[in-house]
Amino acid sequence: MNDNIYAPPLAPLTDGVKPSAEFYVISKKKLLILSLLSFGLYTCVWMYKNWSLYKKVHQVDIWPLARAVFFIFFMHKLYRRADDRIARSGRKFDFDFEQWATVFVVVNVGANLLDSAGGRIDSLHAYQNLSLLGVPVCAYILSQCQGLINFAAGDPEGQSNDRFSPWNYLVIVPGVVLWCLTFLGLWAIYHG
Repeated sequence: MNDNIYAPPLAPLTDGVKPSAEFYVISKKKLLILSLLSFGLYTCVWMYKNWSLYKKVHQVDIWPLARAVFFIFFMHKLYRRADDRIARSGRKFDFDFEQWATVFVVVNVGANLLDSAGGRIDSLHAYQNLSLLGVPVCAYILSQCQGLINFAAGDPEGQSNDRFSPWNYLVIVPGVVLWCLTFLGLWAIYHG
């Protein structure tokens, strides 16, 4: 401690934000690819990782696995938590997460309803394959919303989790094969 009252402060005066382990950081590109190639199943993994980190940091009594399985009910809440974290840090992130989360839930539920109805109602059977369009739309929405999560965690670009791991390739390789088989099957249905 300096006894000189006119001395400049010794505390660091940087504007940097400390990275937070409160949310799961992943680059938008990586999330888009994994979500798309897993036919949306990576959303459950992503949601589990977010809620398990949140539980660990805040010591709250939640079930991350249940929130991952029933992710459509907890999507808005996760984004609200990230927005609260940003507000508490004194920063601002201009993003309408409520609207994006609502569109994600509506598209996800709509695609699943269309798929189920197409299998049960003969007049809707021709439209059943349209439910596949929900996968890339939901993957895109999820990747856009990841910007909020990354910003809240202090890594806006998701650079700390931008590279694909060997485990990721266990999703990517079968995902490419399944999408190829899906398109081949759709081509055979409509051209065969």
